Amino acid sequence: MEKVLIDAFVVPEESKAAFLGVARDVQLFLKSLPGFVEGFLFEKKEGDTRYNFLTTAVWRDEAALENARQAVAAEFQKKGFNPQEIVRRLGIERLRSVCERSPY
Repeated sequence: MEKVLIDAFVVPEESKAAFLGVARDVQLFLKSLPGFVEGFLFEKKEGDTRYNFLTTAVWRDEAALENARQAVAAEFQKKGFNPQEIVRRLGIERLRSVCERSPY
């Protein structure tokens, strides 16, 4: 069954450009990994939630998701990229979940 990594973000307006730049870089890497099905970045235009950005990454199965986690960690370490530091520096809040996807 497909696994979907969903991140919801509260991004301050002054951090929006930097956030989008980092997000696009990470997404380009994710798309290159085996088992990647599809991904999207959503920007809220209406609604009651504080979260103004949402990203999704769909993986073929649990093994593909776990391999992606390891590949991302290795890539970040190689580049000296610390996502927790970026989130803190930009004043971003993040909520992460993993879901199983099935059609309805």
